[in-house]
Parts: sequence; structure tokens; C-alpha cells
Amino acid sequence: MANTFKLAFAAALIATTGAASALTLNTAGLKANSVLTFTPAAYGSSTGAGVDFKAIGNMTRLADVISFDEELQEDVPAASFNQPVTKATVNVGFDLKITPVSGEAIRSGLKIVRGARWIGVANFKVDFEKTTVFADIIKSDGTVIAAAPLYTFTDPKDTKISLKGLVLNQTGSVNTLKFAAGAAEEVSNALALSGALRATLIELDWGNIVINVTSFKRSPAVSTKPLTAADFAAAQ
Repeated sequence: MANTFKLAFAAALIATTGAASALTLNTAGLKANSVLTFTPAAYGSSTGAGVDFKAIGNMTRLADVISFDEELQEDVPAASFNQPVTKATVNVGFDLKITPVSGEAIRSGLKIVRGARWIGVANFKVDFEKTTVFADIIKSDGTVIAAAPLYTFTDPKDTKISLKGLVLNQTGSVNTLKFAAGAAEEVSNALALSGALRATLIELDWGNIVINVTSFKRSPAVSTKPLTAADFAAAQ
């Protein structure tokens, strides 16, 4: 109900002032999800190097996605993870056109493990204007690099967004995820990757994130408490 009043107020304000307005909506209590799926090449390279991915907090691992690999001429798996969208920000233009600004998945995280070594990425934010996924990078020594660029992505082409009954509905995807240089360096150092693997980390297309924000209720609402270094240290 609060989101509906926000949108109604913004629409009235825009109509009288002719100015655009940014609206931030709490979606933790809605069935709003973002699904990260790795490419078979990225996932295969990781697992071949002894790297595993563990879902932490709100994030859950889904069934692997199976696709045909032209090079191998066989079906191969790739990991897929669901991250509940906890916050969405949109722009309402003077013509009432709705465009996405950003989406957050707070308290979702991946613990990236290789043997006894690990590093975490958590509390994600997809910034559509900067075409970048930001995340907290959490090291095993407790150091946290807050809101660091994690992935860049191609400008989304398939976004559909509307206000039905003044309630936000949004679908779309961000594609061709490429590790940001700083994030790739942190992961490589933490996991003691070889030079060849470091190069692979930078070069590969890591997959996509499919986003689906609906007006249906989620019960109970997911937590919006950010994941911390202590959460990652405790996770097995």
C-alpha cells in the first residue's frame, strides 16, 4: 500500500511540475527475484580448477541449467542461483514512461571456495545506468571492500516495465557478465589462481541475470540485513 501511494504521489507531482522522479520501492515482501546463471564455459573452467560456489543468506542454488556445448558436442551443466530482489528504483518521466535505475539483492551472497581458500561476494546491486553489478567483496581475513564493481554487462534490450494499478511489474535481463578488473584480481589472489586462470577469469562471459519483479506477496518477507564477514566465516 505504501508503494502505491508513493507512485500515485509521484505521478501527480510529475503531472504538475513536468519533472522526472526517481522512486525506490521495498520489494522484500514481494515475489521479486533475480536469477544468476553461469555460462557452461565459465562454470566448467571454474570447476575444472577446483572452484566451488556456495549460496549464502537469501541466495539459493537452483537446479543446474543444461545446454549443448558445440565444442564438446555434448550436454553440459552450469550453475544457477536465485537472489530475491529487496529493493527496486525506477525513474518516472514527465511523460509517465517508466525506466529502471537499479535493483538490489541485499543479504544474498556467494562464497567462492577453492580448497581451504575462499572469498565472498554479497549484497548485490544492479545499476542499469552504469551497466555494472556492484557487490561487497568479503575476504577470509574479515576485510570488506564495500560496493565494489563486480561485473559489467551489456545494455539490456529486453526490459519490460509497467505500473499496473500503480504497482510495479518488471522483467528483463542483464547479459554478457564480465568480471571487473579489480574484482577479478581480488578473486584470483584469494584463490591462488594461476596466470592462465586469471586471464580466463577476465576474458570469459560469465552468464546473465534474469530479473522478474511482480506484485504478488512473498510471505514471509526476506531479510534485508546485509551479509557480513562473520556470516561468510560461519557458513560451511
